[in-house]
Amino acid sequence: MKLYSLKKARILLILPCNAAACIGDYFKAEAYTKKGWNTWKEADFCLSNLRHKGLIAFAALDSSTLETEPNGSKGAIVFETEMDRAKNPTGKDWGAPNWRWFKPTKSGNCDYLETLTESLIKGAQRVEKMGFSQVFALVNPRGYFLSLAAAVDKCGLLNKWVLFRVPSHPRYLLSAVRQLSPFVRTAADGAKLKGGIYPIPDLYPFLKKENKLYKNSLPQPWQKYSNLIDISEVKIRWSLLMGSLKKEETND
Repeated sequence: MKLYSLKKARILLILPCNAAACIGDYFKAEAYTKKGWNTWKEADFCLSNLRHKGLIAFAALDSSTLETEPNGSKGAIVFETEMDRAKNPTGKDWGAPNWRWFKPTKSGNCDYLETLTESLIKGAQRVEKMGFSQVFALVNPRGYFLSLAAAVDKCGLLNKWVLFRVPSHPRYLLSAVRQLSPFVRTAADGAKLKGGIYPIPDLYPFLKKENKLYKNSLPQPWQKYSNLIDISEVKIRWSLLMGSLKKEETND
């Protein structure tokens, strides 16, 4: 289901955009792929009772806004109530975000990373003004994650927002959505989770293997977020999140 108002929403979950951005409805990705990777519908299903109450809102990180609103003030975070912002006038798929768009040029410049990061700073500032009690983000394209992490940190929000880091390939998204849903539920019930970057432990081996494919070093601040923490630190961070679930169960 799609929310038509964000007035009751306590929690914002930022998800990847998908091919249906071009028609202005991320919930209709099946029109473009039969692989069953509709993260939006999966998240809506996992959080259905809270979604029906309007307590959890969705938004997309969508670089197509750089095309549709090149001088816009809203940034590259698109709420589900305004999905037409990403609509392609031609009706054609914008195309999946490719690392070729983001990787450094021979001179070491990362123009697209920089442009998207600047747009996400606008988006993050806009989100903060809306008063959500907690913001979660799950975005899989590497360029998207690096831009978002840099933007959130630049805004001083990395200790508040919870960013889940997963491999770039969409085959891992549904598993990631199912694993993050309990944390989103807990936050909607009033728990406050510690912000930061949280790789999902059982997806970490795939993330690590994938990260080895990217040999280009990046300028700061993006290189900082490109580096992976050790698996032991991954488990420590994840246990802290799990602790918030147990604390909420104890309070109940």
